[in-house]
Amino acid sequence: MRVQILHVPDCPGAVTLSAYLTQLAVDNADVERQVVSDLDQATALGMTGSPTLLIDGADPFAVAGLPPSLSCRLYRDENGSIARAPSLAQLRATLAGTERLATFDPATLDPAWAAAGTAARHAALPGNLRRLHQAILAYFVENGEPPGRSWLGPEARRLGLDPDTAYADLAAADLVHLGEAGQVAVAYPFSGLPTGHRVHLAGGPPVWSMCAIDALGIPQMTGRDGVIVAADPHSGEPVRVELGAGEWRWSPPATAVLVTRPSPGVPSAQCCCPHINFVTSPEHAQAYLASHPELTGELLGQAAAVQLAGALFGPLLG
Repeated sequence: MRVQILHVPDCPGAVTLSAYLTQLAVDNADVERQVVSDLDQATALGMTGSPTLLIDGADPFAVAGLPPSLSCRLYRDENGSIARAPSLAQLRATLAGTERLATFDPATLDPAWAAAGTAARHAALPGNLRRLHQAILAYFVENGEPPGRSWLGPEARRLGLDPDTAYADLAAADLVHLGEAGQVAVAYPFSGLPTGHRVHLAGGPPVWSMCAIDALGIPQMTGRDGVIVAADPHSGEPVRVELGAGEWRWSPPATAVLVTRPSPGVPSAQCCCPHINFVTSPEHAQAYLASHPELTGELLGQAAAVQLAGALFGPLLG
């Protein structure tokens, strides 16, 4: 992790910031302090006032629209007070989030993701149980909502399966989970309940997905164009991802996907789906992890996220 403090000469905020970093056990040898003497240099380095903190080249306290500047930069702490530097608590949270956020390289897609993923678990099912799973997914595509008890039992019996045993087996494989009323609550990549990820498929009703990766998997699984509507969980900023004519378009253009790892033996719907989200900047991913100290995550670029979603969900209806 590279930590830099950009500041003008004799900046009191830089002294405070450096002292806070020392308290947080960030070795002074690892903190680069750079004096910035003119506006051109500030622009090139990304300094929007003195002091500016950069972590791996990014400003975790960036304010949209704040221009490059040599003037004194003021910060607002967690209590709303104005200060010359981020507070100790803010820095602690930011550094914790940074340390637990890895950058994902699409060239090194972990085979374990696909090997333990939905498509692999689906492929391991016996034939009729696999067809029942596909029928449930097709119901979501055609109706935009989950099948209920009146459909589930007859469909299982039509395929020669005992309904109770079949749905217990699908739950054990972490593929389908029923709600208290007997309807489908989860059938990855679909959610039977509203979530923060809405997928509008061409030629069909909109559906809810369990998470951002699931949302990216639905167009690939169905072979249809579509539009995904979501929001950055940290800032609330709207996100729109569109697939059309074989081309993915992302708005905002810098949007990526924050992915957390599943816990062994715990259904993904409980442990990681709520935390796999579109984020509009690495700083927002770090802030989200800082507010969830129990999580570690990887930031997937757009190509890697689409690739992973295709591996997990693309084969399900084939």
